[in-house]
Amino acid sequence: MKKVRGTGKVIASGKSLPLSAVLQRFLFPVLLLSMLVMAGCVITEETANNQSSLAQLQIQVSNNNREISQLKEQTGSIVAIRESQSTILSQTSDYSKELQSLRGRFDENKYFQDKTMKDIMSELELQKSRITSLEGQLKEIRAKQAEAPKPPADTADRPVADNSAPTAKGPELAAKLYDEAHIALKEKRFSEARRMFERFIKDYPRESLASNSFFWIGESYYSEKKYEDAILSYEDFIKKYPNHDKTRGAMLKQGYAFIELGGSKNKLAGKDILETLIEKYPKSKEAALAQKKIKEISTSKSAPTTKSKKRN
Repeated sequence: MKKVRGTGKVIASGKSLPLSAVLQRFLFPVLLLSMLVMAGCVITEETANNQSSLAQLQIQVSNNNREISQLKEQTGSIVAIRESQSTILSQTSDYSKELQSLRGRFDENKYFQDKTMKDIMSELELQKSRITSLEGQLKEIRAKQAEAPKPPADTADRPVADNSAPTAKGPELAAKLYDEAHIALKEKRFSEARRMFERFIKDYPRESLASNSFFWIGESYYSEKKYEDAILSYEDFIKKYPNHDKTRGAMLKQGYAFIELGGSKNKLAGKDILETLIEKYPKSKEAALAQKKIKEISTSKSAPTTKSKKRN
């Protein structure tokens, strides 16, 4: 290829080419390469910028993830606190219900205790009034007995052994005297039996049969229908021997004696004695007899009312 001066032409391989064609042929690749280089630089800068942005985004994501984790932990703590609060509130509610139940039981127990104490006090007052009434009636009976003239002793009822009784005392003589008194009681020689029992008590006060003698004296009066004397004798026996086997029988006969005297006060006193007997000895045969007698009294009280209704 040769360049011809002044012509602006280039001869290549025996041919001449215009300059523009030569420039296009040689400069175009250069320009294209320059553009590509420039484009590569631009792409490389954008890539670097993108990578930098991506790194920043990753950092932000990491920070966000960390904050989210912290928030989750805080949220978990809050949930745990709320659950704990809920549990505490539930327990508090249970304790409150239990406390209310205990208060209710306490109030109920207090009510029953107060009621029981009132009942006991009322019963004590009633017993005191009964005892006072009985003591007053016993005093009246004793006063009547003291004022009444004593009848002369019946010589026919006196035992023959009284005038010639031996002065010696001993178990054999005590047993003999007691047996004779018991026989006289069975044979309905009540005055004679009573004197023998009284003599036994005087001569042999420490003998075991002395307590029985007090009881049989009351029985002798009751058999003679001397109810006031019987009441006093039974009372002496009950006071001296409150735990004796015959105390139940003495209370039963004392109640009977008051009822036999008649009158509303005497019947009420007899009923009180029988009710006391039932309370103290509920399973005894005397208690059964006392219940039967109380029913008889109640029936006799309602009988006149029934008759009056029929008459009307």
